[in-house]
Amino acid sequence: MDIGQIIVYMALFGSLYSIWAYYTGIKNKNPKMLYYGERAIYFTASMVVLASLLLWYYFLTDNFWIEYVASYSSRNLPDFYKFTAFWAGSDGSLLLWTLILSGYVVAYLRIERKDTLSAYTMLVSMMVMSYFLFLLATVSNPFERLDFLPVDGIGLNPLLQYPEMAAHPPTLFLGYAGSAIVFALAISGVFIADERWVYRTRKWAVFTWIWLTQGIFWGGIWAYKVLGWGGYWAWDPVENSSLLPWLTLSALLHSIMIQEARRGMKLWNILLAFITFEFVILGTFITRSGVISSVHAFGQSNLTPPFMLMLFMIPVATLWVIYDKKDFIRSQDIVESPVSKEATFLFNNLILVASALTVFWGTIFPLISEGLTGYKVTIGPPFYNQVITPLAVALVILLGLCIAFPWRKAHGNELIRRLRIPSIVFLSAMGVSIAFQLKIEMTIALSIFLFALTTHIQQYIWDTSNFREEYGNLSMIKIVFRRRRRYGGYTAHLGLLLVFIGVAGGIYGETYENVLMNVNEQKVFDGYILVYRGLDFTEDSLKMTWYANVEVWKDNNLITILRPGIEKYKTGGGEEIRRVDIYTEFPKDLYIIMNGAEQNRALFEVKIDPTVNLVWLGSWILTAGGLFALIPRSLVREFVFKSEKEV
Repeated sequence: MDIGQIIVYMALFGSLYSIWAYYTGIKNKNPKMLYYGERAIYFTASMVVLASLLLWYYFLTDNFWIEYVASYSSRNLPDFYKFTAFWAGSDGSLLLWTLILSGYVVAYLRIERKDTLSAYTMLVSMMVMSYFLFLLATVSNPFERLDFLPVDGIGLNPLLQYPEMAAHPPTLFLGYAGSAIVFALAISGVFIADERWVYRTRKWAVFTWIWLTQGIFWGGIWAYKVLGWGGYWAWDPVENSSLLPWLTLSALLHSIMIQEARRGMKLWNILLAFITFEFVILGTFITRSGVISSVHAFGQSNLTPPFMLMLFMIPVATLWVIYDKKDFIRSQDIVESPVSKEATFLFNNLILVASALTVFWGTIFPLISEGLTGYKVTIGPPFYNQVITPLAVALVILLGLCIAFPWRKAHGNELIRRLRIPSIVFLSAMGVSIAFQLKIEMTIALSIFLFALTTHIQQYIWDTSNFREEYGNLSMIKIVFRRRRRYGGYTAHLGLLLVFIGVAGGIYGETYENVLMNVNEQKVFDGYILVYRGLDFTEDSLKMTWYANVEVWKDNNLITILRPGIEKYKTGGGEEIRRVDIYTEFPKDLYIIMNGAEQNRALFEVKIDPTVNLVWLGSWILTAGGLFALIPRSLVREFVFKSEKEV
């Protein structure tokens, strides 16, 4: 038995002890036992950190006695990718999941008040951690030793040897693990009838949402730059599994505002917290079970039964708590008028949840069809595009209306004042788009985008005047920092609007062509002149690479040389992958893939995506909005305002 496995056993013991200590301390109202529970959490977290450091050490020192290291590393693999190989397989990624969750639990202990709500939250969180540690100690052990010492390891999948894959799994797992804290707070707050869970969970939900956003972003970048098909989202089951919790958590972030302000949507909020965590476990299960085929998934494993059990236990526990506390979660009627901010929040939630359920159905339908008929029916992008597109359009319209509508009820003259300018912009955009003969789909998307954008800009202008009347002659910067949650939300909305128009432009404006070019031959494509100048060959310890040299000219000027290539790896069965090259003229990309080459000619696939960089920019603005909303009051007081009274 390896020492790493012993450390995992010690972590499991510590987590189980913390559960017992918290349970005993809560039941008997014994502060001493609660203290022991905290100490056990710190011990558990330190053991998880130690186990993780040991696995990294094994990778960096080529310890091929460890089966996991031998399966995902090799002697000639660069150290950077030996480090990232930690999460290349199911066992290591589960350890990373647990490592990040331990960080969340310790952070919670350090940040939050130590009261009954926190005690129950830690109890639930440690149950989740204990379950993962049990899997690591039994069926998913990353420290399993081989009976012999291989000369070399199998090596890391070439598709994972990219910087984007150093960022994608950790950021996504930061979102996944954070959802456990959100769920633990929600179910604990309802169980003990403590409505403070809503206020306390807000920052954890926003922080989790930020990392889910980043995880999806880095996964999209990786698909776009590495997989060589010219896109960033293929409605793959594993891609879908990361989108599902993002959708429901986005809904939760809006609906908890209603519970905070109006004591409404209580049942809805606990259900959203539950389904977000359930979707996270589903995504973890899909990636590791091998039951659904995906380019992103790991191979077959023996994790299916334990994850199926967990997927069953979470809803059972949640529904029992909801039934037991049905009187506590009875909500007040909060929608006085369909023309109100409350109504837009409700419709927003319905659209987000409907989108999530649509994606969920499309993801699990192959399993259902195989179970019922024996044949696995795969649902492809056309299904998602047809169903999700109208929901996305409705959501963007609501983004504009939720800013324009006031709380409670909008009266006639006030509603006209709020919608007059955005409506004029909408109609003008429709007219201009039709005059320029844009596709009808792009015309609608652009007009809706400008409508929603105008409502936000208009609200910024009005807020400047209104808040100065309220707070005095403050600068706009200070007003924005004073209302961090409001403007963080506005910023996130702007990011989502950019993602929307970026996706729409790619769907309805993309052009592509397969081009066979001889050496020194020119090809005109969408305003560019492409000139193929032949092949180069390079070789290193990992791979052999053939690069095509393609000059890109515009207006009689050489603007860049693109070098798409084909890489043949020496390990892992000699896998070949296409290496794309991209030239960016914001917001569009010229995207070239080499599909094959002979001595004097090569076959290329050339694409123009006119708005893809708006997707990347929008993702960063989404993240920035979340981060801005999380800025602590103490930092604002110290660096923005001169005295405590100003905050």
